[in-house]
Formats: sequence, C-alpha cells, structure tokens
Amino acid sequence: MAKPRKKHTGFFPWNDPKDHDKGFKLNFSEVTYLEVGRTVEGYKQAEFVALKNPELALDYDYPKSFYISAEGFILSKTAHGTFDVIAKTDNA
Repeated sequence: MAKPRKKHTGFFPWNDPKDHDKGFKLNFSEVTYLEVGRTVEGYKQAEFVALKNPELALDYDYPKSFYISAEGFILSKTAHGTFDVIAKTDNA
C-alpha cells in the first residue's frame, strides 16, 4: 500500500455543534492531515498532522483523528461508535 500523503482542508468548528443554525467560527488556517483509510460508512479517516498557518488558526482543541464526510462535514467518533459533526470543511 502506498504511503499516505499530507493533505489540507479547511476546518470551521460550529459555534454550537448541536445547533448548526448558530453558524460556524472562521478559521484562517487549514489543517494538514493524513488520510489513513475509509470507514464502512464511506467517511475519510484522517490523522491530524499540523496547522498550515498556526499563527492564523483558531484557539481550538483539534482532534488527533477525525473523519470527513462526502457532504463536507468533519466528524468525531464517540465511545458508542456513532459519529458527531464537530466542524465543516471547504473541501469534500
């Protein structure tokens, strides 16, 4: 299998993850990640590497691993095996 290459994506956390109508926070730094696989649901499985421009980034607790949906949402996996939408991206 080929070595995963670094990719970049926008990472815009929701103001309130339970209520997307409240909008999202602007983040002026892309997230650099490695795509390490896919889930059975079809989500890209990603490992956080770094912030592309840390001096412009939100002060946010970026997850070490996350998932990217085809619809452009960034998800985290709960202890129960379900997925929570934590942010949106500009690249799907």
